Amino acid sequence: MWTDTGPAADMPQLFERGGDLVSFAGGLPDLELLPLKELAEQMARLTRIGGRIALQYSTPHVARTLVPAIGDLMTREGGRAVAEHLVPTAGSQMGLLALGLGLAEPGETVLCQAPAYPGAAAAFRTAGLRLAGLPEDADGIDPQALRATVARLRAEGRRVRMLYCNPTFQNPTGATLSVERRHQLLDAARAAEVLVVEDNPYGLLGFDGHTVQTLQGLDPQNVVYLGTFSKVFAPGLRCGWIAAPAPVAERLRRTTEVMALSPSAFAQAALAAFHNRGGWDALLDAYRERYRERCALLADALDEELGTDGPWRWRRPDGGFYLWLRHTGGADTRNLALAAADQGVSFVPGGHFGLDGEYGDALRLCFSNVPRKRIAEGAARLARALRDPSGGTERGAA
Repeated sequence: MWTDTGPAADMPQLFERGGDLVSFAGGLPDLELLPLKELAEQMARLTRIGGRIALQYSTPHVARTLVPAIGDLMTREGGRAVAEHLVPTAGSQMGLLALGLGLAEPGETVLCQAPAYPGAAAAFRTAGLRLAGLPEDADGIDPQALRATVARLRAEGRRVRMLYCNPTFQNPTGATLSVERRHQLLDAARAAEVLVVEDNPYGLLGFDGHTVQTLQGLDPQNVVYLGTFSKVFAPGLRCGWIAAPAPVAERLRRTTEVMALSPSAFAQAALAAFHNRGGWDALLDAYRERYRERCALLADALDEELGTDGPWRWRRPDGGFYLWLRHTGGADTRNLALAAADQGVSFVPGGHFGLDGEYGDALRLCFSNVPRKRIAEGAARLARALRDPSGGTERGAA
């Protein structure tokens, strides 16, 4: 249901491309790395031999042939994939809405790591839920503050249902929660009787191949895990999954069946065939190397263009897709986005990642899909826009 629990469900414009625009906006993977000839042959064979099944309706379960492919991905980060506990989705975005509709009642509260992925905030608000940000310290989500926040909200009469987080190469900051802090967070959530939702699109995209154990692997009975093939394979297949404790999985299965009737049997079969023939290693290694290179090029260019002692601050991530910049003097990045558009470059203003208008002094840059030869030019255009205070100020006053 659409609700007025506001702010309104506001998704940024991410995927505009074309012309001379250098887009640092949308989190698109680099599909130049996909073995398209091999995929075309596999899909043609699938259609020819099994098309009458793969192109038909299916049940709301992860196909038996796809379970090993999901298990392969999850075990790389210490997770657990049990077939009967897996629920298919059309990507994590569908999973987020299913969680909001299937596990909570309108008016209940979801705690969110902030800054937060705007798709999660939009999904939960669409389900009629209220959001509350979680305090952080230098090491990420603060477990002691989690306990205090839950106690305060419950004293106010609010029912706290879930805790949503993206603990590895987070969108938008690129930050990763340490293993020690993960244990502390899980202990605090259990003590507060709050279900943890772990959204993990980027965990296998560490630039050096290093992985951190998932929250689901540490506490499978109190964590609902959202997985997706969108970032480790391709988003166009719209295929993902939820791994949840058995009672939760059944509730979510009923919800997703109402939402989509059935998952795409063809997409599941195509992914299973790809994994069965060659596994994930080659593709994951190629993605990691490509994104490591792109991140370094962008960070180096920003160092050159904006300097390391100016008002803009950022950290180089160890994986994922994003750089998160903040202005020490409180710039309005919504207005600066307009100045950037005039320069032929785009980014996502930080306000999209706030729960109540926060982070207006920040911006997110995505490096994953920008052609390497255009990264330096894009950074130069961005720097011109960010250095020009009149661009944003005049537009804001117009």
